[in-house]
Amino acid sequence: MQQQINISQRDLSGETLISLQNIKKSYGSKEVLRGINLEIKKGDRIGVIGTNGAGKSTLSEVISGIRKPSSGNLDVAKNTLVGIQFQQSKYPVGITVYDLIKYYLEVYHIEIRKSELDDLMMKYQIIEFKNRAVEKLSGGQQQRVNILLSLIHNPDLVIFDEISTGLDIEVRQEIFDFIEENVIQKNKSLMLVTHNMNEIEEMCNKFIYVDNGVIVEEGMVADIVAKYGSVQNYT
Repeated sequence: MQQQINISQRDLSGETLISLQNIKKSYGSKEVLRGINLEIKKGDRIGVIGTNGAGKSTLSEVISGIRKPSSGNLDVAKNTLVGIQFQQSKYPVGITVYDLIKYYLEVYHIEIRKSELDDLMMKYQIIEFKNRAVEKLSGGQQQRVNILLSLIHNPDLVIFDEISTGLDIEVRQEIFDFIEENVIQKNKSLMLVTHNMNEIEEMCNKFIYVDNGVIVEEGMVADIVAKYGSVQNYT
């Protein structure tokens, strides 16, 4: 029997950007998500906690629209823009960093002066290899490009998956300052998949704990810190 899938973009009540009801996702006989219920509201900054293989990245892909759920309802508020960064992204072979960024700007109809774009690339420390093919970059360099592309269109919700991987301390701080200024201070929504619990305390106000494809606990980061002293102690 075929399971029902309902994906719609419509007016949602209140401050809700994305609503998931009983979302399931399977790959063949393997059920990765087993009934996810979640609402993401404006200003929610959700830290996603869980072990490897719990379904965290698949959940991010479903929310972003990269993967279609096997069943359930996924509602997205009209005109909601989502940005997503993954550790590994596939881009056209031979495309340079600069041309890739320009392509994103054209897709999202973003007008930006060359001097402003150069300043942005300097902040992310990618300007020195802007004319290099993306596939020739190191892992850390590609990570910087991925993060920039996830934010360049000013999304309502941005999803980060292990954001610090491959970043040195200086670059990490520059990028986190940019996120603070352009996401947190502007009350944008964020999902952060990470094994670094300090990052959840630094950037998130809510958390969900995913285990074996379901959300087993959720709440406020401040409550965890008050009760356990830190998110690390909680996990």
